[in-house]
Amino acid sequence: MEEPTTIIDRDVLKVLSADTRMDILKMLNEGARTPSFLGKHLNKSDATIIEHLDVMVKHGLVKKVEQPGKKWVFYTLTERGYGIVSSKSRRLIIILDTSILAFFGGIFSLMQYSTQVGYLAARQEIEKAPLAEGAKTISTLFPSYLYISIALFVIASIGFVFYIYKKSKLKGWRV
Repeated sequence: MEEPTTIIDRDVLKVLSADTRMDILKMLNEGARTPSFLGKHLNKSDATIIEHLDVMVKHGLVKKVEQPGKKWVFYTLTERGYGIVSSKSRRLIIILDTSILAFFGGIFSLMQYSTQVGYLAARQEIEKAPLAEGAKTISTLFPSYLYISIALFVIASIGFVFYIYKKSKLKGWRV
């Protein structure tokens, strides 16, 4: 499912400036909720929650769902509200993609290092050629490839761990 594009104007920014409203949006991202459910989980009174919900309904972030013949009133996210809450998953996808690229870059850099060291070792064996002046061993000739590969593997590992940590905090595991 593609996330909707959300344009945030000045009024919506004012609405989102309240922490309670952001918490409500996050909880509604998990599904439709009643004001009393939201109040219990956010440790706020029902009146406070309803006041916040009314402001978000007015600005098109949340919609009120009433079922005929039932006394419960549920609130759910609109497409605009979902677009605001779900933008975090886009950032996580970018982090995951960057981590994958860093991992493959590390593999490529390590292969370059191995190839250069192997080539020089073979050349030295065949030609009995001396190493470049000032080089103590073959591996000191191209250390930048090794350092680059280590750095890329570290970046990839941090990215993967961060992605898994953040995804586990999002209850839906929605990508």
